[in-house]
Amino acid sequence: MVDQMVLETQAWLNTTYKDRVGWTGVPEDGFTGWGTIYGLLHALQIELGITETADNFGPGTEGRFKARWPEGILQQSEQDSSQDNVYAIIQGALWCKGYSTGSHISRNFYDGTGGAIRKLKSDMGIDGDSTVTLEIMKALLSMSQFVLLERYGANPVLRDMQQEINRSYQGYTGIVPTDGLYGREMNTALIQVLQALEGFTPEEATGNFGKGTTARLVSINRDNAEWYPEWVWLGRVALIANGFLGYPAGEWDAFLEESIREFQQQ
Repeated sequence: MVDQMVLETQAWLNTTYKDRVGWTGVPEDGFTGWGTIYGLLHALQIELGITETADNFGPGTEGRFKARWPEGILQQSEQDSSQDNVYAIIQGALWCKGYSTGSHISRNFYDGTGGAIRKLKSDMGIDGDSTVTLEIMKALLSMSQFVLLERYGANPVLRDMQQEINRSYQGYTGIVPTDGLYGREMNTALIQVLQALEGFTPEEATGNFGKGTTARLVSINRDNAEWYPEWVWLGRVALIANGFLGYPAGEWDAFLEESIREFQQQ
């Protein structure tokens, strides 16, 4: 079914940027897809002065975003009537993710849009105010989902763990999808969480399970588990993600040992 607000977003993009260098156009079909997401990203890049737009939120876009909004993009006061295309980009991205701003594309950032950002953050597991930080903008301009995708067999327990990763390890992982599905992004994030526990810096935590990561692994068992609660938690999450355990909470117990044995036998 055509989403009228996605269609409005697509039409606004084409109308606003049709004569701007770097604009390639988006389909006006009312369906969210990579074409529309890339269009929103290109629009942001154009607003940042980038004429050679690209289909990725790379270092150049990151650098210009942080230079222009070092504290993130803040919600307007009700007395501020100024308009900005970047506010419309945020609104369009929210609509494409299924979050209502309570109005049409308006080029304003009032509480309708602010409320949608707060709801998005809540779904991510991080809560907070309506400020659109770099990580929030990167998440908006992606196809990542932050609601439980039940129709795709999502696991609500796994979603809780994804939210916990966002709360506790965002500095290492960025914002991961909280859709309840075990995909590539979560797999990389689990390695980065491991690297965080091993003492690597966020810059060193690449998500690649190489020799350095292997060298710092710790052997954990019933006797020493109490000294490594975060490691045990990570092990439980990995077992849940692979379908060998049903719940993440708790200390080392017989159920965990049995799950480990079953996994090792595969």
